[in-house]
Amino acid sequence: MDTGESGRTPAGSRSSTEAKSKRILLVEDDPHVAETLAELLELEGYRVTVRHDALAALEQVRRDLVDLVLCDLTLPGEMDGCGFARACRADSALRELHLLAVSGYDRPEDCRRARASGFDGLVGKPVDVEAIHAAVGEGRQAA
Repeated sequence: MDTGESGRTPAGSRSSTEAKSKRILLVEDDPHVAETLAELLELEGYRVTVRHDALAALEQVRRDLVDLVLCDLTLPGEMDGCGFARACRADSALRELHLLAVSGYDRPEDCRRARASGFDGLVGKPVDVEAIHAAVGEGRQAA
């Protein structure tokens, strides 16, 4: 995974060409959670880039095309996950970006808050990889 420090993106072990062509940006401030989830996604064949704060993630999506952003709702610093989603939706170049919130809180009110901020949906922690497969396969309109 490319965490911004290493500059490497290891190949996944999954044989699916489709999954290997999918790029995911993971925005997670907890380094252990980020590393574990990124490794899991890479084993499934996705190319994963990790950013640990919303401003770095926003810079990343403005620079590089991704198929899906998985973004923690509770991020430290000037911008949390909801702020990130609002910033993406306000940017005409990023309006169609597929955004999924990731949170340990996945109650109906958390889902409503995420959607109101501009996320296409919310995936609870621990993250179910099948939900990611479905999200990447269905695109922005369905998650």
